[in-house]
Amino acid sequence: MTQKKSESWLKPLWRNLTGQKDESVVFEGDSEHNHITVSDRGDTRTLYLGPDANEAETSINLANPSHDVFEYPGLMFLGLALSPRNKKILMLGLGGAYIPKLFQQYLPEHELTVVEVDPLVAEVASVYFGFEAGGNVSLAIRDGLEYVACAPDGSFDQIWLDAFDGHYIPAHLANREFLELVKLKLAPEGLAIQNLHQTSWLRYVEQLENTVEVFSSQPLLFSGQRCGNTVCFSLNSEDKRLPDDVEAVIKAVKKFRLKIGPYDLVEEAKKIDNKFRPVIPF
Repeated sequence: MTQKKSESWLKPLWRNLTGQKDESVVFEGDSEHNHITVSDRGDTRTLYLGPDANEAETSINLANPSHDVFEYPGLMFLGLALSPRNKKILMLGLGGAYIPKLFQQYLPEHELTVVEVDPLVAEVASVYFGFEAGGNVSLAIRDGLEYVACAPDGSFDQIWLDAFDGHYIPAHLANREFLELVKLKLAPEGLAIQNLHQTSWLRYVEQLENTVEVFSSQPLLFSGQRCGNTVCFSLNSEDKRLPDDVEAVIKAVKKFRLKIGPYDLVEEAKKIDNKFRPVIPF
């Protein structure tokens, strides 16, 4: 039975997750925005969004919380090496707060603002994933589009899009109009970083095509080897370009930092995938 927020919604709920062997639900609840499930399988705790609980949003290792259960955060961290503008960062989407916690632990010199639309997700991140805003990481409970629209132009070095609604990036954060707004809010030579999902292929390709049109350049793509994620990088510049081969990316990494938590950035750099070309309509 689903736990409602009004019914001691943070009280742990133990039951078997349908269809998942040896996986037990520790919390399940509904908010205005999501159906949220937190489950444990051995030492791995996973946050699911959506009624089917089959698309993981965040996973952590309870015995070693900084362990790299998910691959894509290491790809996103490459953005810090790819542009000298990397001190003031906006991230849309909190989930289980794995990335913000790594910023707190390993990147205190970088200022991260996280925007999350769902207050229940924020509570779950606190109670079940051990996240508390503070230090160099702040949290705003607000719709991502509204937050970005109200920000001063050119106010962020980087904007990281890591929002997920259980199926894909929320529609209002996955269109050309939003990308144009992101570009406006980036500083010159700022970086837009999008965590995209190849599991929704048509939407994935459309997002890449919109990205090319808005930023007037080919994005730099890093594709996961253990997941269906592709992280897309776009530079807000009329004349400068991102490095576009493995050797150049590794060189940038070595100038910045070799490792962030469990992620070896040199190894992450080797996952570059520059095969995408915009689809030409006939």
